[in-house]
Amino acid sequence: MFLVVSSLYAADKGEDFTGKLISSEWRLFNRTVDTFFSNKYYREGENKSSILISTAFIKSEGKGGEGDFDLQMRFDLPQMTKKLKIVIEREQNEIKKALTDENVTRNKRQTRVSSSYKSIAENSYTAGADYLLLKLKNFTSLMKFGFRLDLPINPYLKLNLSREIKTKYVDINLMQTFLLYRQAGLQEITSMGFIRKFNEDYQLEQLNSLVWTDEKDVYELRHSLTLYQNLSEKKALSYALGANAKLSPTFSYNSYDASVSYRMLLHSNWLYGTSTVGAEFPKALNFKDDKFVQLRLDAFFQ
Repeated sequence: MFLVVSSLYAADKGEDFTGKLISSEWRLFNRTVDTFFSNKYYREGENKSSILISTAFIKSEGKGGEGDFDLQMRFDLPQMTKKLKIVIEREQNEIKKALTDENVTRNKRQTRVSSSYKSIAENSYTAGADYLLLKLKNFTSLMKFGFRLDLPINPYLKLNLSREIKTKYVDINLMQTFLLYRQAGLQEITSMGFIRKFNEDYQLEQLNSLVWTDEKDVYELRHSLTLYQNLSEKKALSYALGANAKLSPTFSYNSYDASVSYRMLLHSNWLYGTSTVGAEFPKALNFKDDKFVQLRLDAFFQ
């Protein structure tokens, strides 16, 4: 789960920034539900070697269910450099993730919303590294590189530039991502997010993502609005609305979506469960609702 907006929201508490920045790249997973399970924030002490195992089942209205499995491993090598994190994970598709609901599993669910952005081999694994290039007061640049662990070899190079602007009422987060794949060519993601934390129990986020690929040469846009609600130390809710649009040949919206997710700590501090209900409204179906339900388990080990 390379190149995500979550790195924009990390707050420096005087600890090692590099470790916290890299550890915050765990997308769709948060070690505590009491900080909202959007994973826009991280947990202290995550700068360690870690293993994340996720399994999910999703059922759409009128269709059979399908399962999904994900394994991600991160290795901290302090004897080399604090700026480097070794990563082994299933091949990610940042373009597809930027155009879909974060509350829904990132691998199987999004085929109708962005079918043209399917990974070349979504069940393949990659080995690579995260390396912090530059850290200033409100600006970071992170480079990621690696290759797929099967044939044909598909090396990649990714650059993430992010800036955070804090104001009295809202935090503004800007991110520019460039991705270069040997097989898929150049891709880019431009994001702008606004976060308003009302209190310890409620947080509102509005995110806009503009993507482009050399393969399609078409710009696509996504707007999303998500409200996070903290229920207790072990339970949290999120309510999400989203809309996707194409800018070519004319600007038009081609899908909408809505979902509600409930997440709770199931056992100790390492096993989490998430249930999501929602619906998509694709233009291809005359915006008729396509309901779905998803169940997911996340096991995290340090």
